[in-house]
Parts: sequence; C-alpha cells; structure tokens
Amino acid sequence: MESRKKKAWIYTHIDAPEDSHGALKKQYEQLNTYGEQLQTEIAGSSSDMGGGVGANRPGLDLFLEAKDSRGIEVLLILDASRISRDEKQCGEFLRQMAKCGIDVCSPLEGRLSARQPDHEVYGWIMS
Repeated sequence: MESRKKKAWIYTHIDAPEDSHGALKKQYEQLNTYGEQLQTEIAGSSSDMGGGVGANRPGLDLFLEAKDSRGIEVLLILDASRISRDEKQCGEFLRQMAKCGIDVCSPLEGRLSARQPDHEVYGWIMS
C-alpha cells in the first residue's frame, strides 16, 4: 500500500527588485527537486521580489491564503532569510506555521523551527 504524499508549497524570494538572472527559476527548480526527495506533492507555488522587513509580500500572502484550502503540510523555502532577515519576525512566522501543523523545510538548513521566547531573545533553530 502506497502512503499518501504530504502536500507542499514552494515559496521563492529574492531581495532584488527584478529577476534579471533567473534566480527565482533556479530557486524553484532546486525546491522542486528537494520536494521530490522529501516525497511531497507540490500543490502550489508563489514568489516575491524586493526586500525589507515587513514589506508587502503578495507571494507569501498567497501561500497564507491557500494553505488551508489546499491542505498544505510543508512549506519549502531555500533558507530562513526568504521569510525574513529579522530573527524575531522569522521566529514568529515559524511558530505560526507550527501551530498550523505546517513543516517549514529548506534544502540548505533542514527542517526549521522557532525557539520559544526566552527573556525576549528570539530566533530560529534547525531540528
């Protein structure tokens, strides 16, 4: 009996305002291959360009809107900085995903999880 594959979402992001070197496509291909290695079913993808903490991210918003309706169980990202370079903001996002039952996985960093706040020190660790 074949086990059911977990549904995954690929999220790509670059800080540059335009993708003149095909970086988003390269990220997508790397994450798609990683998703195959994890034996997931790719149920959707989105991408964003441009940086900044707290920036408007339509691609990340699309994932957040689709995660429940598409039954997403795994978010594939290149590394934690694709969510945010701010450790507190990234940690909060990872905690939200854990509460939703979504694993955040990176081919460069493994499965990401947030530390619980400890005297106002935030961050993420690999597990």
